[in-house]
Amino acid sequence: MQLTRSTTRTRVARWTVPAVMALTAGLLVMPGGAQAEPKVTVKDVEAAFHEAEAMNEQVNQLGENIKKTKQQISDLGDDIASQQKIYDEQRDAVGELIVQQQIEAPLGTTASLIGSGDPDEFLDGLGAVQALNATRSDALEAFEESSKELANRRAQLAERKKQLEADKKDAAKKQKKIKAKYEDAKAELARLTAAEQAAFNASDINVDFEIPASGRAKTAINFALAQLGDPYVYGGTGPNGWDCSGLVQAAWRAAGVSLPRVVGPQMNATKRIPMSQLQPGDLVAYSSMSHIGIYLGNGRVVHAPRPGKRVEITGLGGFSVAGRVG
Repeated sequence: MQLTRSTTRTRVARWTVPAVMALTAGLLVMPGGAQAEPKVTVKDVEAAFHEAEAMNEQVNQLGENIKKTKQQISDLGDDIASQQKIYDEQRDAVGELIVQQQIEAPLGTTASLIGSGDPDEFLDGLGAVQALNATRSDALEAFEESSKELANRRAQLAERKKQLEADKKDAAKKQKKIKAKYEDAKAELARLTAAEQAAFNASDINVDFEIPASGRAKTAINFALAQLGDPYVYGGTGPNGWDCSGLVQAAWRAAGVSLPRVVGPQMNATKRIPMSQLQPGDLVAYSSMSHIGIYLGNGRVVHAPRPGKRVEITGLGGFSVAGRVG
């Protein structure tokens, strides 16, 4: 078939129009796709860092679990050593009783008495046999109990060691996640403007009001304030770097009070009070138990905030749970 110039022009038009429309649509979609990523806000960055800090408290709790399990393993080791000594002594004693019986009466103590022609001798001997058998029975019973106790302790030790390894693996996984979340948070921070970044990283370390505290609360507050400007460090318990619960624990330790290591248990160790009744020295925390600080009065809190910042003074924003150290 011979194609005319008009036929060719028509076919070109038929193919060209859809192609142009598709290309045009693609060009229209591309700018929209490039602009689909929303602008990061300061709240977004705060949430990203807070997520990493919340996981840090989980790792802190695993660290406490590991420490407790190690102590349990040590205690069980001591118990097993002590129980093993008792077991060995009782085993030797039972063995000696059995040997003694065989030496004294190879055919059985009772059998040797049957041939006795003296009734009094027979009765005396029978009483001795019963006493000996009672002694042997008690020794065997004690030995069996010791054997069971030793086996139980060894089973507990194996279970504790298994739990220790599981907690170590869990902690290692969570530490990797913390690092990943921290890197994500830093990436989010980098998307803020220079002015926003500067404001976000600024730390207030000035106490411009009188703190009406006394006694142990004053000692704890003074310790915390002495750390103003120290960097936040994941898992930090001082003396040159802190996380939120590490700072609170150390501050109250300086005042002679032993608090747990992690936010939730720290708050559980206090007497809960309404936020409206806050006094200097009281602990304030997020409702999620992921962050904690020490109330100073005048609506201000000293705390270790997050990586990239330093121990600082902040407001009560975000803190919604309060507790008084007894």
